Amino acid sequence: MQSELKIMMAGSSTPDLLQRSRIIKSVDTRGMACPYPSFESVKAMSLLNDVNGCIEVITDSEESAFKSIPSVCQKRKWQFLVLEKAKNLWVVRIALT
Repeated sequence: MQSELKIMMAGSSTPDLLQRSRIIKSVDTRGMACPYPSFESVKAMSLLNDVNGCIEVITDSEESAFKSIPSVCQKRKWQFLVLEKAKNLWVVRIALT
């Protein structure tokens, strides 16, 4: 399944590594409007204490995938990767730096 995901935006110096990273927690935010997917991202990241893993946020909100979640990641100095899973469906992988 990971090979089907197309990288749309990278906020990581090692996007390939982040794409293959172990997923610690998956959060499905489909149907949630901005800014709720960002809030859920921050909440899930507070549980991440494994630098070798990541969380993934599934969203159907283009604004969340390309603006609000990446903005939160940049402010907190987290690595992120926006992957296209299907039309109007994205997976954002987030990891500690």
